[in-house]
Amino acid sequence: MFLTSAIPGDRRILRCANLLQLLPLALLALLFATTPLQAQLVYDREYPEVGYGKVAPQDSFSQRMQALAADGKVLEFDGDGSGFLQSLLAALDIDPSSQVLVFSKTSLKQRFISPQVPRSLFFNDDVYVGFVPGSRTLEVGAMDPQLGPVFFDFSQEPEVNPRFEQETTRCLRCHDSYSMTGGGVPRFMLSSVIAGADGNLVSHELSELTDTSTPINHRWGGWYVTGTHGTLQHRGNLIITDISMLTNADFSATGNRTTLDDLVDLKAYPRPTSDIVALLVLEHQVEIQNRLTRLNFESRKLLASQGDIDAATLDTLTEPVLDSLFMAQEAPLVDTVQGTSGFREYFEQKGPKDDKGRSLRDFDLQTRTFKYPLSYEIYSTAVDALPVSAKIHLFSRIKAVVESAAMAPAYPHLDTATRTAIAEILQATKPEVLQ
Repeated sequence: MFLTSAIPGDRRILRCANLLQLLPLALLALLFATTPLQAQLVYDREYPEVGYGKVAPQDSFSQRMQALAADGKVLEFDGDGSGFLQSLLAALDIDPSSQVLVFSKTSLKQRFISPQVPRSLFFNDDVYVGFVPGSRTLEVGAMDPQLGPVFFDFSQEPEVNPRFEQETTRCLRCHDSYSMTGGGVPRFMLSSVIAGADGNLVSHELSELTDTSTPINHRWGGWYVTGTHGTLQHRGNLIITDISMLTNADFSATGNRTTLDDLVDLKAYPRPTSDIVALLVLEHQVEIQNRLTRLNFESRKLLASQGDIDAATLDTLTEPVLDSLFMAQEAPLVDTVQGTSGFREYFEQKGPKDDKGRSLRDFDLQTRTFKYPLSYEIYSTAVDALPVSAKIHLFSRIKAVVESAAMAPAYPHLDTATRTAIAEILQATKPEVLQ
């Protein structure tokens, strides 16, 4: 996600990397100022109808900060080293149980990061907050319903009114699907790398951008991972101290950890965990938000140039989103996964639920991540804000998948009972999808 920077022209191999990176700050009044640099964004040339560098963001982070300012409320600064972190998480309704930890130097914050001082990420359905002890800023990334991923720097200086600024330069050099070479759209990023004792990458060949189709045994290199997962293996918690470890890496020995106490001191962090369930959810959420962004940008461009989009083109545009919504390419789990932070319980209780108590947030965690594999992101403002023709077409295709037996061969992981349950949950919680 907002973790890595890809080499231009190669979307899988990583060079250094860039998380929710964000820069120094400006006063609240300057947050939405348009600058000459913003006007020169590739997006403003290739997707002028979106207005990425010109339109004031309407993401939930921006809206919450405006609301706090309008109400005269202030965030609390904690002198223990976490600064505004805890207060900001509370203001954004982000639960600390969502914390995941990355120790590879895959960010503009790399001078602060090491296996001894990992970067922590916290998230809800549409906002991500990055914290590194010692850094003068928090990093914020948010899914804007119109603009897609937007990035901010949030001051960690002990001020009454902490400053923050939208970042549209350095972040987007990497947080772009084609690394700003043209034709790309903003994106969040997740990566798996092999890192040494100082956090630097020791192998480009074993580094890749990841999504839900990435086999679990290729994920989370450069991350700490807590939780149990039986025989399932991943690359988390592996720190290369000798180059010979690259050819004899024992991933079974680094997994199934309920504590990280022997690897890192986490007293400076809100939680001593980097929850495996949170990582699975994060991977899913980032994938679908990136695909929604592409659908939004491309459909708006076509509507502006043609006035309409034919059904065949809409099929092509919505196919990646449809597959992500139904988790069609998700790598299977081969054993039961259990977290350690309470994230599962927090996430599941958020609902919404049908009259049988079922929710699209219900987990499976035995053979796949979710029990009812239609994404909870169907409730997101990013879906609601899609151009009308694209949204109606997407909804019609979702309806066909859950109601038409003819669609079953395309989604073999959805048996009749599962499709029926998904349809009933949608009817109770977002009926417009099935109209």
